[in-house]
Amino acid sequence: MRKPAGRPTTDRDTARIMTQPAPLPPFSPVDRARLYWLKDHGFLRALWTNFHKLDEEVWRHNHPSPARLAWLKANGAASVLSLRGATSVPSRIEAAACADLGLTFRAVEMRAVILPRREALLGLLDALHEMPKPMVIHCKSGSDRTGLAATIYLHAFKGAPLAEARNQLALRYIHNPWGRASIVNKLLDAYGAAHDATGITFGDWVRTEYDQVGLMS
Repeated sequence: MRKPAGRPTTDRDTARIMTQPAPLPPFSPVDRARLYWLKDHGFLRALWTNFHKLDEEVWRHNHPSPARLAWLKANGAASVLSLRGATSVPSRIEAAACADLGLTFRAVEMRAVILPRREALLGLLDALHEMPKPMVIHCKSGSDRTGLAATIYLHAFKGAPLAEARNQLALRYIHNPWGRASIVNKLLDAYGAAHDATGITFGDWVRTEYDQVGLMS
């Protein structure tokens, strides 16, 4: 598979963006139920997973529970990429579950209503290229950050036209194109204009032209 153009992430980037979670403190069952199943809305995700296969190598999902991770592993998944960062309680629970199951785990920190930093996008590209397949990509609901990652994967790695790849940001995945999370369209619109004008690849555009602050102003 061709790796998108763009500088490799440095050790400093990796330490900031893809750090492994610290060991879990001794949460009681009540604490874990409160922090994961209630506060983080895990009970809703247990009822509806937002699970879709982009192809046989990359699958999209909402934040999976440890039981769901076991199901994914049993159905062939080899790795999990979280777009929620590595430090939250749900991410640390997930990292521990992945370790127990033998799933490769990485975390890239992105937010639904703020455009990602350049380093985060380059980290995402590296993860899509390097992680064992099939891989599962998720954020919290599996709609906005995951939709952006799915769009990037289909366009930058599979050669899908950008307009076609952007169908990954759709109501069927619970992406609200009129809400605050629609800010991702500013990123894709800016890249699309540059790509149409010069043919620049997504990786090169992120490395040389992407302006997070300017696009958010």
